[in-house]
Amino acid sequence: MKWQLGCLALLLACACSGGDGEPPAMNAQSDWSKLPEVHEREPELKMLPTRDEQYAKLCGLGRDDSFVRAICATPRPQITDMAALLRVTGLEQDRAFALTGNSTSLVKSAVSAVNPRAIVFPRVDEQREKPAELTALGFARGEPFVEVVSRDSSGDYNFYLFTFERECDYAGGCDLASLLTEELERGWTAFSIYTEEDVENTSLDCRSCHQPQGFGTPKILRMQELESPWLHWFPQRFVQRTSSDVVLTAQFLEAHAVDGAYAGIRIATIGAAVDEGSGAQLEALLVAEGQDIQQPNVFDPRIEAEAKDGQASPTWEAQFAISLAGDSIGVPYPLADVTDAELRASSVKSYVDVVSGVAPRESLLDLRYLFTDDAKQKLGLVPPPAADGLTVLTQHCSRCHDGRSNPGVSRSSFNVKALAEMSREEKDLAISRMQEPDGSPGKMPPWRASTLPPEALAAAIAELQK
Repeated sequence: MKWQLGCLALLLACACSGGDGEPPAMNAQSDWSKLPEVHEREPELKMLPTRDEQYAKLCGLGRDDSFVRAICATPRPQITDMAALLRVTGLEQDRAFALTGNSTSLVKSAVSAVNPRAIVFPRVDEQREKPAELTALGFARGEPFVEVVSRDSSGDYNFYLFTFERECDYAGGCDLASLLTEELERGWTAFSIYTEEDVENTSLDCRSCHQPQGFGTPKILRMQELESPWLHWFPQRFVQRTSSDVVLTAQFLEAHAVDGAYAGIRIATIGAAVDEGSGAQLEALLVAEGQDIQQPNVFDPRIEAEAKDGQASPTWEAQFAISLAGDSIGVPYPLADVTDAELRASSVKSYVDVVSGVAPRESLLDLRYLFTDDAKQKLGLVPPPAADGLTVLTQHCSRCHDGRSNPGVSRSSFNVKALAEMSREEKDLAISRMQEPDGSPGKMPPWRASTLPPEALAAAIAELQK
């Protein structure tokens, strides 16, 4: 049974309050124990506690970062929507934001200008002084979670996965409209927060990106485009309007002008942003935090000019080779737009029609997975054509299985950089995991990360059978 609230347009019109400083509806139950069970939990989190048990566990850790201090306040904060989360974490005022139409993060397979990843963070001044406290949020529509980072009193960064529940979770599952429209951002009934230690043995692991030198080394903030023109970030009018702002902001507004807010930020604010929203502001934060000098595989700004007329970029090719060899995270796409124009147009029209009430919610087309074939390959969502088995394994497994993760977790038993020393038993286990059906929590590579076409899967399995 799908959750029905009548006309979606009416729902969203009534739900526009709560963004950018307005009080949210206080409709969350204080007693989470009275809520029904979630119909289908995230498979990789099923073994972990939820709600009160997980809340007590988190607050019992004694962590001293601004996120935990805010979340573990007495009484427990009522967080019923994205706007409330921004307010509780101190990101309602004196903040900045940046949207990206191309992500190399956990949610990279879902991100484009029409379903961007939003980063909300403390605003720094022109002197780029380090903020007294730091909590930043990352969010893209499509899944019920928010990624969080917060600096503790020692200067270390703590990472969290903030998951939330809604009414549709109890009534047979949430449909596509409830995941991709503004519905996802409000009506939260409960939340569970997981630390980086909780999720380190899953594909939701924070450290695989934020601890690039390996277990036990310093964790870092991530931004791969640290210089103008910030090719995949928008809006971008901080110094001068960039080409990415012209293209990507227009694509975003074409889809979301019918919305009230995105990531808790009003659409009008995003559309009119001059210096509050930009990649330049996020760069300024990383500079203030001293994080601008240790970014792996940073996107070289020369790539834009080299690839502008559709030509191959030698600079980008060199960076792609690094990720193809499994030596670093993937490099962003050489062009600003990652989408197939026809797919984008049909999906955006469907979105606008459904949100406007012109079309039924069941007709909604997916706003995610709109990549061109070229973008899929260059973003590592699929292997290069005719890639051999070792290349497939190295590119698609090294992010989590390169020998740098916590040796105490089971995933460390599979090290794609040391196949020659791997036992037959471990290789056979990897083969069985790769052959699991789509949707299985044990499927490798994880669906969020990439997909192996039949020929690539066969090549990878043949390599493991040696």
